Order: sequence, then C-alpha cells, then structure tokens
Amino acid sequence: MNILGISRGLTYSPNMAGNDAAIFTAVVDALRAEGHTVATIHENQMVGFDYSPYERVFTMARDIFSLVMLEKETDVATQQKFINSIDGILTATNKAAVATDLLEAGIPQPDFLVGERRDLLYCSAPSKDDIAAPVWLKNCDGSATVAEDTVFCRTKKEFDRAFSQMEKRDVNLWMAQLHQPGDLVKFYGVEGTDFFRWNYASQGHSKFGLEAVNGQEQGFPFDARRIKHYADLIAKKLNVPIYGGDVIIGEDGQFWFIDFNDFPSFSSCSEEAAQAIAQRITL
Repeated sequence: MNILGISRGLTYSPNMAGNDAAIFTAVVDALRAEGHTVATIHENQMVGFDYSPYERVFTMARDIFSLVMLEKETDVATQQKFINSIDGILTATNKAAVATDLLEAGIPQPDFLVGERRDLLYCSAPSKDDIAAPVWLKNCDGSATVAEDTVFCRTKKEFDRAFSQMEKRDVNLWMAQLHQPGDLVKFYGVEGTDFFRWNYASQGHSKFGLEAVNGQEQGFPFDARRIKHYADLIAKKLNVPIYGGDVIIGEDGQFWFIDFNDFPSFSSCSEEAAQAIAQRITL
C-alpha cells in the first residue's frame, strides 16, 4: 500500500515535540516493516500537495488555516483517505465543539458554558448560575499552544482576570467548565482495534503542569473498558480513530470526560501504539 504521513508542526507540540516526533517515526517504521511504501511531509506542505498517488494519508496536522484550506481544495474521495479525518481534527481542536458532541452522545462530563467574547451561547446546566467557580476557562479557537489557553479559576475574581487576559489575546470562542475533583487519568486508544492504555496524570509528561490541580491520585477503582467504550463512541462520531484524552475518576468509580484529542503523542506507550495505529491505517 502507498501511504503518506503528515507530521505535526512545533507550534502544536508545546513541550512535547520529541514525543510527537517519536510516535510519528514509530508509525512510519511499523508500516514499512509490514511492507508498505511510506512517504512523509510536514504539515506546512499539505496545502496544494498532490495526494492522488496515495491510498492512505495519516496526519498529525493541527494548523487550522491549512486544514480548512485542505478541506476546501480536496474532493470527497481524497478526504476519505485521511486518518484522522480532516473534519474530525478541526472539531477536536475546538474544545466547545467536542463538549457539545460528548453531550449529544450521552457521554458524562462536567457542566459547561460556551460563549463568544462577552455573549453566552450555550449552557449545559439548567442555569448558568449552576456553573460557579472553581472552573476551567478554555480557549476554543484552536489547540492549546500556551499555558494561558487553559486556566484554572478558583474564584470569580480569578475567572474575570483570566477572561480579560483572553480578551486581550483576541480569543473569540471560550468555554468555562466546572472543576471536578477526583483522580485524573490520561487515556490513549485506537478505535477499531483492541488497543487502549491509561495512566495516572502524575505518571506521565505534562505540557503545562495543570494536572497538579487535582493533586495526588487516590487510586479510586474504575472500569477502563467503559472508558474505552465511550472513547470509541466519540472517536467514531468525530471520525478520529487515533485518539487520547483525560477523564476524572470519582470516589465511587463514576467518571467524567474533560478532554478528547486527535493523535496524541502516546508518550507512555508509543511502541505498542505504533503497531495498533499502523493496523488501523491499513484496515
């Protein structure tokens, strides 16, 4: 099979460039070991590129402008070659869109508000007054590239300060989500395969150190198979079969999704993940 891989730009790998490069290389190596022909380009080369020689395209790209341009300039047949899908990646870079899709799919998550500038667009709770600090304020204009894109606000004063800072950065779309105490678990999966791994946040690499907010894990019991079930569900809905994310585990084993990402670094399980990703690409 003739396959193209598109690597991720450094801007979209904050403090994770080495890990993102490692999983990309591992997938390329796994595909070549299976006898496939694999070419690679950088995401800044993907607009205007000729995809016709390739049967599959796997991409770690996250540049919104380039992805939108790519979606506009390619036909349906070309877009169907992409794993993850172009539209799915664009959705995954928008935390408000992901939260809405999780809600529609009946996947548990903390309540949230979504707004544009000062205008409130949506509230998942019966009333916006039900969503009070502590909350997480999230920039939904694109993937998080700096620590200020996701801010933990313990009080309304902290929220107002963080909101003003986002306004100064010309952030348009934002989400405020209730803070949910509990064990923070990171998960990694490949929909369409048996691959699913998880680890506590304290056991992995942190982009911005925000995982410390939830503190040391207590080891609350939970069913990882249920998390995979829901993660595969949203992966199918978004057409993002190569995924990762975060869940909070409560004392009674209940869990809440707080993040879902396209093609993470798989830093804690890259060798196993590369084999599963290669399998999924060639299905």
